[in-house]
Amino acid sequence: MSSSRAAASMEGKLVSNFWSGKTVVVTGAAQGQGAEEVCTLVEPGAHVIALDIHDAQSESWSAVRSRCADDAARLTIRRLDVSDEDAWAALVTELGASGIAVHGLINNAGITLRKTVTETSAAEWRHVMSINLDGAFLGTHFVSRVMSRNGAIVNVASVTGLTAYFGAAYSASKWGLRGLTRAAALELANRHIRVNCICPGMVETPMMLNANAQHDERRARLFQEGNRQATPLSRGAHPGEIAKVAVFLLGPDASFITAADVPVDGGMTGGGIFWRIGKMTENL
Repeated sequence: MSSSRAAASMEGKLVSNFWSGKTVVVTGAAQGQGAEEVCTLVEPGAHVIALDIHDAQSESWSAVRSRCADDAARLTIRRLDVSDEDAWAALVTELGASGIAVHGLINNAGITLRKTVTETSAAEWRHVMSINLDGAFLGTHFVSRVMSRNGAIVNVASVTGLTAYFGAAYSASKWGLRGLTRAAALELANRHIRVNCICPGMVETPMMLNANAQHDERRARLFQEGNRQATPLSRGAHPGEIAKVAVFLLGPDASFITAADVPVDGGMTGGGIFWRIGKMTENL
């Protein structure tokens, strides 16, 4: 074997073993995209601290427990309200006392609200912000204290943080998350901690598929179909397709990527308006 091939083979083995012994914190981890991120990390050897508003014994965790059954020793499930500063402080104190150095954090927890500016109440605005933006701020603020050198943080924003969207609070929270990402990336660079943001388009998760309380089933279907029509690949993503990008950004192959917004949207934002105009006229 040539020296170059031998080096490449060794590098591949190092990357494949990268997650063994690494600890990653994931929020919003009980279901949907967060659950997929947990399982994608546990499988190659990471220890995942999975956080969610649902109690650890809740049925909401059943799919995660089932998928990670063979690696249950590397899965820690814990109830945590991401908007609760004291809960974050307690978690980090516990991690520090145990000597656990965290490699990664995925700020995935989020809620949606499909209401315009004038439809949204002040209480609804604050509630969305408390989870989508405050939660990521608190997670970054506290977990970075016990994060190892060369660690990484991934914030899960949305295409609604890249363009106009009628859902005022949700959109504003995701635009804000991009700003938080860049501010944290600048501050933590001297510790070689990278901070990036992924911006998914439509993802086939319960949050997308379940209509909000103020929307009937027909409107929900129209919303989903509108998203598909606005996506050049003409479909929503499977949660695993988003999870793999998040894990990539936490890992060694993304070692020179920080302060970046990464659309994972089937071409929705990159295609802009003109691909739809072309599609409308292609058969004329």
